[in-house]
Amino acid sequence: MLQRHPTVDELVSMLRRSKLPTVIVEGKADMQIFRWMEGHLRVHDVDVLGVGGRPNLFAVYDRKSEFEHLPVAFIADKDKELFTQLPAGYDEMIWTQGYSIENDLYAGADPSLESLMDPREVVEHSQLLDTVVDWFAFEVEELLAGRAPEFNHHCNEVVPEGQTAMDNGFQKRRGFRFPNSELQQQIKDAYQLQLRGKLLFQMLVRFLSKSNRRVKHSIHGLYEIAFKMTPFHPFMDRIIQKITTHRPTS
Repeated sequence: MLQRHPTVDELVSMLRRSKLPTVIVEGKADMQIFRWMEGHLRVHDVDVLGVGGRPNLFAVYDRKSEFEHLPVAFIADKDKELFTQLPAGYDEMIWTQGYSIENDLYAGADPSLESLMDPREVVEHSQLLDTVVDWFAFEVEELLAGRAPEFNHHCNEVVPEGQTAMDNGFQKRRGFRFPNSELQQQIKDAYQLQLRGKLLFQMLVRFLSKSNRRVKHSIHGLYEIAFKMTPFHPFMDRIIQKITTHRPTS
């Protein structure tokens, strides 16, 4: 049975009763990353609360005056607003540097997670990346034109496993056309921050979890490597710094 997420009313009621400083994030996918962050915060007891998605995060933020006694930091993915502008009225929100928290995790890892691939995998990954960037830039164009972009496709829907070219059926369903070359190059040059973070990890795991590999890696295993094996992580450290210096105005 699927676990029901608390409603906004329930979340606000919980925060009214709480006495612990709280970091509020979008959902379950973020929770483990922020759990690791807890050990780096200069506060001993911190609650990390996932609220079940971006709409709930914004709705709870809009009611923050109802728990103004509580030190709270709200953290949101920039998401598609990375390519437009951030929504007005959320001045105290802490935004990711890239498209999502997964982007910040991926982009700041040193050494790069991509160094886990062998040379043959690096070549195939580069070819896959070029195709995914073509598709993703098309979706950004759809967004900027006021149409209905679809950023949430798994990389295997766009490019089936064992291939590096975009699936013909997928192209037809999406009405794909090659995007503006400048936008395409912009995303390619900054793909670790601008290409949706879940896609980055999906593409990497596509190679690092193959059955013929002696050492296999899962997405969550790569999250842990990226966070824990990087002595100085600029994007994670940026968020930690913003949380620890956060001073709500109301």
